[in-house]
Amino acid sequence: MSDKITLVAVFYNEAERLPGLFRNVQGSVDDMVVVDCSSKDDTAAICRKNGARVITSQYRYLEQNLNLAFPHVKTEWILLLDADERLSPELKTEVRKAVKRGDADIFIIRRINYLFDGFSTHDPRNNYLPRLFRRNTVRWETEMPDETPKRHGKCKNIPGLIYHYPHSSVVNWMKKTEDYLRNIPIEFGKKKQKQIYMSEKVPRIALFFGVHGYRRLFLFPIFQVFNYLLRHRMVLDGMRGVIYSICQGIQVFIEEASYYERNRKEKNGLAFDWSNEYPDQK
Repeated sequence: MSDKITLVAVFYNEAERLPGLFRNVQGSVDDMVVVDCSSKDDTAAICRKNGARVITSQYRYLEQNLNLAFPHVKTEWILLLDADERLSPELKTEVRKAVKRGDADIFIIRRINYLFDGFSTHDPRNNYLPRLFRRNTVRWETEMPDETPKRHGKCKNIPGLIYHYPHSSVVNWMKKTEDYLRNIPIEFGKKKQKQIYMSEKVPRIALFFGVHGYRRLFLFPIFQVFNYLLRHRMVLDGMRGVIYSICQGIQVFIEEASYYERNRKEKNGLAFDWSNEYPDQK
């Protein structure tokens, strides 16, 4: 079992993407353990049909569910993928070579992102991630959304790419942004009894723009646009990079506006009442 690999993945309503994922990893993994976050479509059935062992979870956020899946892994090696990720042909070969060599405990893989009409060359999320590793060498300890995992062992980069398709269109970006800003933090709040706003997790940004307030609402979105355009050089991606940079500014504006709305309603007991939709016509 020393060179066997288990695919570990977390899914929610991913029935459309799953057939392509399972075709992509065929021959690259020996077992599959997936967490189905109580999907409302055929996600669980498709996973079982393709030979995966399915664990059901009531939570949506990734970190909690990965830690739930790891104890069910029987092989020495784990490969992490999302439903919207694919292994490049080169990487499929390198994954097998890496575990046979066993010259590291954690293998780092480069991921590049598809934005609207093509792959970005400068998206800061085009990063190097611990996606192939021995059991018990990578773990998410605090289970915060977007938490950086703890690594325990020797790390090494391997050739090849993970193709990530997070935003196939602007409309898709809007849907994922709503999920990212509202549903996932609320899911985390079920456990912690507190809604988590992603902006609260970055101390250096809070130092300049505050945790919440007017500076974060009006100044931080503008900063974010130019941060992506210039500092991360997404302007070199052309119109694709410009549109995405503006979208990032819109995202942080919506997040802060949502916080303001929620905070006001909680403090003052405000709620929209449909009976008062046309108060002048009573």
